[in-house]
Amino acid sequence: MARSIELTGRFAFLLFSAVTTAAQLIGQPIAIGIEGGLRTTGDVSGTLTPESKRYIVGPKVDVRLPWHFSFEFDALYRDVGFTGYAGSCCGSSITRERDTSWEFPMLGKYHFPGVEPLRLRPFAGIGYAPRIVHGNDVSSGSYLSGITENPPASVYTYYFNSRSSASYPATQGLVVSGGAEFGAHHLLISPELRYIHWNSPFLYEFGGDGSFRYTSPQDELFVLVGIAWH
Repeated sequence: MARSIELTGRFAFLLFSAVTTAAQLIGQPIAIGIEGGLRTTGDVSGTLTPESKRYIVGPKVDVRLPWHFSFEFDALYRDVGFTGYAGSCCGSSITRERDTSWEFPMLGKYHFPGVEPLRLRPFAGIGYAPRIVHGNDVSSGSYLSGITENPPASVYTYYFNSRSSASYPATQGLVVSGGAEFGAHHLLISPELRYIHWNSPFLYEFGGDGSFRYTSPQDELFVLVGIAWH
């Protein structure tokens, strides 16, 4: 898992650097800072106990374009987690999974005329966000493995504890945002609401007999605040 986090972080850094360098080469002003906030919608649902964190945070770069347009790129990190239980007459188990989600929203934004004297500029944006989720899970439990043939009869119980990596296919999201930007001198603050619709849940599993079902949400709403220096 440490290797996966390192590679993902390196990819985010290279992509972030590429966007910044490209903006400088074409002579457009840029603002660099941090984007963070909270998820307001639900977590993993089904027969799992959701344990994901609500926060999301990461670096951002905003490239100013002509005619009140701008392009924003973020590399956002958040923790995802859940616990699942299973039991029957002959055994029981518990599985805890902890994942890291990296999302890379790319938005085109239009800035409306400002509101004076507050220097408040509303904006609306739309864009695309790929997502990578990976982590690990730990399973433990026991089950009856057999009965001795010789008297006195006794029951064998098998105990297990295992750890494995969890890696999910990349997913893509449609991003729509709206908010306002204000600031003084070189500091910009931009609170916003951001909605994301994912093309598919990164987690979607179910038992054919209906014994279990769990899925991650496809629609999410975030309250975010960006702080940048330009």
